[in-house]
Amino acid sequence: MRIEKRGKIIIVTVFVAMILLGVFSALFFLPDEKWYVPRNKIAIIDVEGEITENYRGGANTETIRELLIRAEEEVEIKAVVLRINSGGGTAGASWDMYRAVKRVEKPVVASIGDKGASGAYLVAVAADEIVATPMSMVGSIGASFKFPFDVPINVSEEAEEISSMPSGEFKDVFADYRLNESERDYLGERLENVLEVFLNCVTEKRNISEENITRIAKGGWFTGEEGLRLGLVDKIGNLDDAIEDAAKLANVSLEDTRIVTLRIENSKVIESGYV
Repeated sequence: MRIEKRGKIIIVTVFVAMILLGVFSALFFLPDEKWYVPRNKIAIIDVEGEITENYRGGANTETIRELLIRAEEEVEIKAVVLRINSGGGTAGASWDMYRAVKRVEKPVVASIGDKGASGAYLVAVAADEIVATPMSMVGSIGASFKFPFDVPINVSEEAEEISSMPSGEFKDVFADYRLNESERDYLGERLENVLEVFLNCVTEKRNISEENITRIAKGGWFTGEEGLRLGLVDKIGNLDDAIEDAAKLANVSLEDTRIVTLRIENSKVIESGYV
């Protein structure tokens, strides 16, 4: 009886061992199951709101730089998608963010939502590819001075609103008040220098004809469709299209890739699922 009982125990033990072996084999050899977690990642980084140098809100350079460094250093992250929805910001902050994106050695795709204009377009230019919707606002290449006080048009007349000065006839189309001619000439030279830097960044990365360069240098914005014809945009599409292109540039399959979002929370980089 003891021998028979011992034999049953051995049979049960072997049976349980076979089940466990099957489970472990499935874990290693069936990557299409729900529990399988792909090793590759594509990181989405949001550039939304005013581009600034500090943490007072919007898309500040320190936050974006920190997120880009994380994306660069994490081996599993194979590419970055910048989800841009911004009308720009200060010239210095936009330039800093442009340089931070340009330093990333992994593929970077810019996905422009409602708008990627002015300094935000400068940031997009640093990417390897720009994807925009047909109705996105792109371009607005130029610079303008805005004063936090009323500036008279001349000594005998007071301005009723905050004055501003555009680099091109379309850059600040709604401003009604201007400075006098000598001041315009002086500030205009400064603005032309900023515009030249901006255009150099654009022409370095984009294949744009001289005719179109003259057109975009006036400071006007364009739809995504117009931007595609002018050479400001590579492709018409949405965020999903940008993710697909990022995967292609990184030579990874989306079936074997997780899409994650990087953000700063409580002074730490947080990685969450794609929303």
